[in-house]
Amino acid sequence: MPQITITPIYNTSYIFIKPTKRSSSFTNPTRIISQITPFSSSNPPHWTAPEIAEAINGRINKWGPPGTISTDTRNLRPGQWFLPLVGQNYDAHCFITPELSSKGCIGVIGNHVCKDWDMGFVQVDGSTLNSLKKLGHFARKRINGCLIGLTGSVGKTTTRTMIALGLESIGTVYQSRGNWNNEIGVALTLIGMPRNVGFGVLELGMSQKGEMLELARMCRPNVRVILNVGASHLENFASLKEVSMAKGEILRDAMPGDICVLNADDPLVMSLPVPMGVKKVGEI
Repeated sequence: MPQITITPIYNTSYIFIKPTKRSSSFTNPTRIISQITPFSSSNPPHWTAPEIAEAINGRINKWGPPGTISTDTRNLRPGQWFLPLVGQNYDAHCFITPELSSKGCIGVIGNHVCKDWDMGFVQVDGSTLNSLKKLGHFARKRINGCLIGLTGSVGKTTTRTMIALGLESIGTVYQSRGNWNNEIGVALTLIGMPRNVGFGVLELGMSQKGEMLELARMCRPNVRVILNVGASHLENFASLKEVSMAKGEILRDAMPGDICVLNADDPLVMSLPVPMGVKKVGEI
């Protein structure tokens, strides 16, 4: 078992974990992970047109029934609103056709729809990606469970899955799907998270400075975990120290009562600054 020291300072705890050198009893993590559902879709929140409009500061041009939200027409299920994303080389508004409603799409959250669109339409000006992130922020405000956000150069998905497995014995758990760890994936995870969930486990990734801070501010995790710092994304950083500082942005807005968990075997992780009121403690 790892040695754990918890020192509460002003109702905030910093947890320092020093693993032992003994090998884990889990000799086949792949087998364990294969037995776990990647994420729970039970009781997904249904968004009403007024809720969507409020979240994104949009306008209801055509009413539609409550439903869940998708950004991918390939996987769109009956009863979902479609939010088309726009990139440098694509514009998903082109997929808004009468055939989309025949697949069960109940509405669009976007800049415009096709001429013969007869389903719901909440119109937004500007970036639909920003609208998706606003929905993520709005969803987070309505989630009362404990959210765990974790990052690291390697091991995020495995650790996320193992955390979810451990928590299933004490409450309902919802975790990120696959490698949904960027701004789109984190927003979709929050948007699809049941509001009465006991625990949410989110994987957070980054490739440049500022991205981790944005993700952490969107999901506002109650427990913030940094696994390690490696050579990932060095194309955007001058050194591993810069990578560690970018990952350390997950700690910046930790609030009293939050828990920060750092890997004591990684000196770069342990060198990261922690918020005021959080004390760094050593191995006992």
